[in-house]
Amino acid sequence: MFALSAVLTALLLLEVVPSAIAALTRFGPGVERLDGLTRLGLVEGRRRWVPPVVGAGHTLATVALLAGIWHPALGVAGAAAEVLFFGWVLTRQLRFGDRGRELFAYGLFTSWSAAVLLVAAVRL
Repeated sequence: MFALSAVLTALLLLEVVPSAIAALTRFGPGVERLDGLTRLGLVEGRRRWVPPVVGAGHTLATVALLAGIWHPALGVAGAAAEVLFFGWVLTRQLRFGDRGRELFAYGLFTSWSAAVLLVAAVRL
């Protein structure tokens, strides 16, 4: 179970870490991508507080996910935070009518987060 937890966490972190960096630094393409998915008006300058909050949340979740490899309770917390974030983005995509390929990435990220959450919960 430890090896499965480590592999799933590593796969999830391949998405979470770049997202955290892009949000914290307000990297243009990253903010544009988040805005395109959520339609929050970030590119137009509305809701400027969202990228730093998303970046800080991803950073805290990353720390919890890494520690969760050895301490499953932290893995549950980190994975739950990512399920909430990716699920929120996916919900906004569905609300705005995205279909097909547009939904694949965040559907995948949400399912990876849920898998990490499940494995960490089983390891408790």
